Amino acid sequence: MVRDEILKRRDGIAKTPILDRIASMKESLKAAGDEAQQLRHLPAWASKIMAEQGLYRFALPLELGGENLRAREQIEIVEAVSAIDGSVGWCTQISSEINALIIRRMEPALAKRIFDDWDALVCSGHGPANGPSPGRHANHEGDGWRINYQGSFASGCHNATWNFLMGAMTVDDSTGQPAQSSFMFPLGEFDIIDTWDTAGMRGSGSHDVRMTDRYVPPENLLPFRSLGPSELWNNPTYRNPTHAIYNKAAVALGVCRGALDSFIELAQMKTPWGASSMLKDQAQVQYRIGEAQAKLLAARTFVLDTQDRLEDHLGPLPSKGGRLDPEWPVYWPALLACAHAAQSCREIVDMLNNTAGTTGSRMDSPLERQLRDAHQAANHALISWKHYEDLGKTFVGHPPPARYAELTRA
Repeated sequence: MVRDEILKRRDGIAKTPILDRIASMKESLKAAGDEAQQLRHLPAWASKIMAEQGLYRFALPLELGGENLRAREQIEIVEAVSAIDGSVGWCTQISSEINALIIRRMEPALAKRIFDDWDALVCSGHGPANGPSPGRHANHEGDGWRINYQGSFASGCHNATWNFLMGAMTVDDSTGQPAQSSFMFPLGEFDIIDTWDTAGMRGSGSHDVRMTDRYVPPENLLPFRSLGPSELWNNPTYRNPTHAIYNKAAVALGVCRGALDSFIELAQMKTPWGASSMLKDQAQVQYRIGEAQAKLLAARTFVLDTQDRLEDHLGPLPSKGGRLDPEWPVYWPALLACAHAAQSCREIVDMLNNTAGTTGSRMDSPLERQLRDAHQAANHALISWKHYEDLGKTFVGHPPPARYAELTRA
């Protein structure tokens, strides 16, 4: 579907397993994370080398120059980058995720136009605007729409080539209801509003994006339910309603793995003030390392196993005997696993930071940043602690919350 040059480039990098590519980039990704803390977004040079190694395309289908990976492999990739740096991992997950989500019901001609660019990266700001904004207005104009909109949490927007806006987030002034289309804005048609000044995931660049009096022609429109399950692409990932959820859990798992590695390294070097032995020789510390390993591996296994089960359950396309949507008994464990992973990882990193003592609070300690990032990941609405209650209700006879059902139809 895309140019032969794109496919050949994909085939070339795919000769090296993607986890090996990430390992070879470790020092560059660490440097990118450090610089991103100052910039409050991923530096352009880092995004470029990440794109060169396919870190934004691995979830795309083969026909669009991707590697067509399923959930388990995607999680392993995001986890590996996040263990190096949380913000860089966040940019990896959000860009690969949105790139894959938008093609679910996109016209092939538009998909080809976007992904004929090897460096294609789609951002999306859908949260409430921070500060003054032009509102959430969409007005029909000929066969297209005129948009005035500002949304927050557009992670990776500084390096994006396109911005995606779901029609459900807008208001059609003629009806008072959401616009019955979704929208793609190429670079130059959206502005970045500097609003991301956080502690956790500080380098993710999750600023606001604004479209002021922008016309969207018909060739840049998507269906209203633009993220609904695909009936075009065979990979069950494109029908998996937890795609945007397991990616966030993967970041939390990676940050936690990185923190555990940081703590183990510290334990082999540090003798605490007033103590007669190194951390590694103290029974309490050994206990906490064992506990942390067990909790992390249990959380990770829960996520991976439920995603395998969910995507096996979906199977091939419905036209070939598979399912368009998952049944609830297969769906809810995957939701619960992702929330559990984020909350468990936050608790583990808290424990490790506490065990490290004052060292864990110093700005030059990786544990300090990992603590902030673990908390920020666990705060995300898709994997927050609130899902324990929302899912817990269903175990005592209440119906699933409407938004869970909507995820299968979005």
